[in-house]
Amino acid sequence: MPDQPADLQTISGRLERGEIDSAQYLEQLMRFVAAQIGCTRAGLRLFIDTPAGRALRSVAMYDAAQDRMVGAADIVHAGSDPYLERLQHEGNVTASDAAIDPVTAGVLREYVADNAIVSLMDMSFSVNGVLFGTFSCEQLDKRVEWTQRQLQSLRKIASRASLTLMHVVNASVDTTPGALWETSTPNRLATMPMPLDLPPE
Repeated sequence: MPDQPADLQTISGRLERGEIDSAQYLEQLMRFVAAQIGCTRAGLRLFIDTPAGRALRSVAMYDAAQDRMVGAADIVHAGSDPYLERLQHEGNVTASDAAIDPVTAGVLREYVADNAIVSLMDMSFSVNGVLFGTFSCEQLDKRVEWTQRQLQSLRKIASRASLTLMHVVNASVDTTPGALWETSTPNRLATMPMPLDLPPE
């Protein structure tokens, strides 16, 4: 891999020309996000329905420290919670100390502890007012006070990539555990996308 990941337009162009498949697109996209934001891990999660309630399932997670893609557990939202409410109404969740932040210390407590996450920044992405998932930036080795520049950069990436991502996940990403990178047999995403509740004027 090159030292500097390709930019978003280049990555999307490779996919459109058939030079890379969906899994390679997601990996290159996550590498780009990690480099742009400067975080330890960058991931993409999609909303799905599970017996326990709505969940964010990881379909791509790049770990810069290991320089490879890694697995990540589901984050289940059994009913309303501060994280989901913040994500729906503000479009993002940022926490410099994720273990004690009231928005992330609830539903994300176990995930944060199991993965030694210190700081996180999640940005929602939607298409036509429908919330499909999040871009997630995680810092594992030190506390980060996320800047407006980082937040705006992640928002811009999510906005520019959202339409391509919708087509990618609907066409080829299998969201069942253990099959996230099996692209040879396309399996359409079986979700009920979540309407995006906009904040009051």
